[in-house]
Amino acid sequence: MIAIMRGKPHVVVLFLIICFILAACGDKQNSSDTILIEESGAKSSSASVAFNPEEFLPVGSVVLLKGGNKRIMICGRIQAQADTNVIYDYSACYYPEGIIDTSAMFFFNRDAIETVYFRGYEDQEELDYRSNVLDQLGELEIRDGVIVSKDK
Repeated sequence: MIAIMRGKPHVVVLFLIICFILAACGDKQNSSDTILIEESGAKSSSASVAFNPEEFLPVGSVVLLKGGNKRIMICGRIQAQADTNVIYDYSACYYPEGIIDTSAMFFFNRDAIETVYFRGYEDQEELDYRSNVLDQLGELEIRDGVIVSKDK
């Protein structure tokens, strides 16, 4: 062994440095990382966020409906189920699976929401859309397969 080390001292030194670094890093744990992971897990699985049932939730929001046992994700607003003349506030799909089949889509109104677990992405474009379009809709109806304002 000594004869092997005499011929390659730089390899031995490099090996010892790597071992020292790995040993030093292995004993330390960043407690703030652990807290973030735990908080993230708690928030995504059981914590709810406040919401105003008079306002539309953004696409991507994760909710549980009254009487439901599985969370769903909002993927559309002001929707009509195919072959019906009923207009709903939201359409949604299973969370976390997503849209797996059109028969697994949910249509519901704001008053059916029991818990909001996550609010979807909101930026200025979303806020403008909600203010300028969704909040100004008034009464709606389906005419020739299209959702339109009753005023027209």
